Amino acid sequence: MTGTPPFGTTSLRGARTPVLVAAIVAIVLGAIALFFPRASLVTIAILFGISLLVIGLFRLFVAIRATALPTGVRVLTGVLAALIIIAALLCLFDPFQSLSLLGVVIGVGWIFEGVTGLIHARSGGLGLGLVAGVVAIVAGIVMLFLPILALSAFVIVAGIILIVVGITMLLHLPRRA
Repeated sequence: MTGTPPFGTTSLRGARTPVLVAAIVAIVLGAIALFFPRASLVTIAILFGISLLVIGLFRLFVAIRATALPTGVRVLTGVLAALIIIAALLCLFDPFQSLSLLGVVIGVGWIFEGVTGLIHARSGGLGLGLVAGVVAIVAGIVMLFLPILALSAFVIVAGIILIVVGITMLLHLPRRA
């Protein structure tokens, strides 16, 4: 034995500042999500729009510059790029409305996931899979009919989780060197 302290005692001492910053950021973001859920959702929609714009522009670049690709693939890539750019602009010009669309897409996905889960549970006789399938279908239906409310609930739950994680990080903050 070389007298080295066990993992975690000295190895995390240098991480005190980053852990402290991460904890504070988590708590602040959680509080923002809790107290300003609508603004948080709009911010998410705007970031989603920016992301789509970057992806669309990249695909457009590929469609124009990738001369090694067959013409049909380049045309299809260009059409897809145009559709993505249009979706991005819609998200950026009306972020709140794009959240409704996002909620509907998530709802449809959950319904399909729930139906698939029910089919698998029925063939395999798994009770838990059956429950998960029903829950996914119900959640999908709620998301379809109340997308903004459901997304707002997610933001609030995420805010609470961020605050709890931040506080937990503070409680387990490494000691000063």
